[in-house]
Order: sequence, then C-alpha cells, then structure tokens
Amino acid sequence: MKMKQKGVRWLWMGLLLMVCSFLLAGCGDDDTAVKITMPPQVASEDAGADTPTAVDVYWDATYSMAGYATLPEGNFYRTLPDELGDLGSSMGGVTFYRFGEEIKELPGREYRQFSNPGYYTEVITAFHNVIDKADASHLSIVVTDLFESDADWSNVTQKLKEKYFGQHLSIAIIGIKNPFKGDIFDVGIDAAKYAYDSGTAPERYRPFYLFIMGPDKKVTDFVSRFRERQQGVQNETQYLVFSEQLAAQSLDFSRLELSASQNIFRDDKLHVQDQRIREFGIDSSDDATSLETTFPYQPALGALPVDLSKLNVKAEVLTLEGDEWQPVEKRDSDLTAKIVPGEAENTYSIQVSLTPSKSLEDGKVNFVHVMAAPDAQSYRMPDWVTKWNMANADVNAAAFDGSKTINFLHIVESLKSSILAAAHPSLVNLDFVIDER
Repeated sequence: MKMKQKGVRWLWMGLLLMVCSFLLAGCGDDDTAVKITMPPQVASEDAGADTPTAVDVYWDATYSMAGYATLPEGNFYRTLPDELGDLGSSMGGVTFYRFGEEIKELPGREYRQFSNPGYYTEVITAFHNVIDKADASHLSIVVTDLFESDADWSNVTQKLKEKYFGQHLSIAIIGIKNPFKGDIFDVGIDAAKYAYDSGTAPERYRPFYLFIMGPDKKVTDFVSRFRERQQGVQNETQYLVFSEQLAAQSLDFSRLELSASQNIFRDDKLHVQDQRIREFGIDSSDDATSLETTFPYQPALGALPVDLSKLNVKAEVLTLEGDEWQPVEKRDSDLTAKIVPGEAENTYSIQVSLTPSKSLEDGKVNFVHVMAAPDAQSYRMPDWVTKWNMANADVNAAAFDGSKTINFLHIVESLKSSILAAAHPSLVNLDFVIDER
C-alpha cells in the first residue's frame, strides 16, 4: 500500500512540475506576445531575393511585333524566349502567356514559337488586361513594344498605380535595340502604317521592352541577373527602375549600424524577425535620447537620377491598436530627424532625437519610422529616354523614325508621376521599436 501511495505522490509531483513549467513558459512569453511586422503604410513584407518566386511572362503577340523576329543578324529577340525560360526557371518556375486583346497560357515549350515571325497574329494590344490578370505577388514580365491600342496609357498607369505602386511594389523597364523588318501601326494622329527595315545598322535598330512588375527585391534581382547575362551582347540595352529604394543596396537596419547614441541600447525581448527593424530599449524615459547612423550613397541600377543636394527627412511614431499600427500624434512631441553630409564624398548621416516621455506612448510598443528622400522636383529623366522617344503629334511620313518609340517619354513621365503620387521613393529608412509597456 505504501509503495502504491508513493507512486501516486510522485505522479502528482510530476504533473505539478509540468504545469508549473508550462505556466512559467507562458509568463516568459508575455513580453514577446506581440509580433512585430512592418506597418503596411511604411513598407511591404520583406520578400528576400533569394526565396523562390513564380515568374509569369506575357508576350505581346500582335502583328507589329513580328518585325523583331525577321532579320537574323544581331537578333537578340529571337534568342529571348529561351533566355527568359532559363532565367525564370532559375528563379523558381516560369509560365508563358501570349496576349493581344485576350490572354492565353502556353503549354509546354510552345513559347519558343515567339522566335518565328509567323506566330504573331493578334490585332489589338491590350496591355491593361495583362495588369488585371497579373498576380502582384509573382514576378510578371511583359515583352512588348509599349504600344497600347487606343493609346490609353492613362488607364494603364492608373491600374499600375493602384496594383503596384500603392502596395510598395516595383516596376522596371529594360529597353533593347534590335534589328527590325516589318510594319509599324497607328503612327501619328492619323494612325498611319509604315514599313520599316533597320537592316544591319545598329543606329537604326528598333527598341522593344521588358516591362517587369512585382515585389521590389524580385524585380531588382531579375534586372541584375538579366544584366549579367547581357555581357558580350552588342545590342544597346538600357535600364529604368521605378522603386521605393533609390540606392544600390537597402539602406536600413539590415545593413546599417549606429555610429553614435545616447540613452538607448540594443534590446531583443520582442524577438523581431524582420532584419530591417531594430529593437531598442531606453535607460530613462525623461532624458534626451538620440541615435545617428552614417551611410554611403551609390545609385541603384536603373534608378531615376536625383539631385541629392536637398534631402527631406520625415519621422513618425506608430503604436499597435489591436493588430494594426496607428499613427501617434502628441502635442508635446519633440521627435526630430535631420540629415547632414558626411565627411567622405557621397556619404550622409541621419541624426534622430527625442524625449521618450514626450514622443512615445507609455504602456505600448512604439514603432518609429524615419525616412530620407529627395523632393519631387529632384528627379531627372535619363537621357536615353528622351533619345528613344518620338512625339506622336509630330509624326508624319517625312519625320517618321522607326528607331524610336512613339510617346515613350510620355509613358515614362506618367509612371514617374504615379510612383511619386502613390509611393514614397526613399534613400534611407530607419525603422525601430521601443517597448514602453
């Protein structure tokens, strides 16, 4: 009987120990119960360039594209189907579509038919339908001459603004000059048709474009991979990237370290997973608090040229209300941020200062977002865009130049205006949390 009682006692002690361990673990998790994610009004989720992604290639199959596949010498366009198939597969998997007015998924290796001039049979180009169909979480690549039936680019850019720029996603344009022999339609205000033959003279080659849409790191990764594969290719190739990131590398806490600080220290009780976000603790809520970081500036491939002589800096605080980040507006807030030129050429420093008791919400997790960006007037159009452009209103038989794209400058200007209106291209972003609970 005693042996049985002793066994029962040990059983109860074991169960009690398990319950205590569970309760202690739960208590230990109280400080980490809040999952810190990037506020959607600040940036998108961090989709790394090294994670697999679905690649969708939409190929303009209208008759006007046939001219790019006609001449054999110096023809990069005819090797492009295999190039994109290989590159898309290496990024995670690729699906090809042909489009005109409608969009059709292509089975197997039928996409290789795009090297054949006879494969181009569509009459109407409906770029806007591609945007409607495209999955914004995928990398979408449109092969086109940037012609839109009815020239309805205002509709196209509005859709891009809502689906991509408004969601912190990116768009890139890769322009490639290629031999061309065929017809070009709807030119000028009279919608004339012209036959054009570039021959083998590179200065007469006609441009076509890869229009790339998707998550920022996927877009920039594709552009970088594509450029590497262009080594040795003689066709003139130009790059333009519309992104919220203006520097060659992400200038945030995934790469930057503090060069000076006061009343602040590194903390990790919230176990923040997003490397762009740093967690700090403070020594005293009533004392002046500051941090500073210095960064170099190197323009990203294809980024719009900007004048960095004047940079604007914005700082704001958000707190969690349920599962959503909401802005904090405190009348006595003394949160300030400024940017100053660094000692070395093309380097800058951002200095952030605040008094926690004045600028942060007591009893809550505070998210501080600091962004430095050029003003809207600082952006310049790349020279190549102007050189490749032909204004539609000025076109007639005598002025027609098949080596240029009708209204290209207007298209690019429209995209620039859209991203500046819907998103906030920035040079550097500092995002950090301070737990005041």
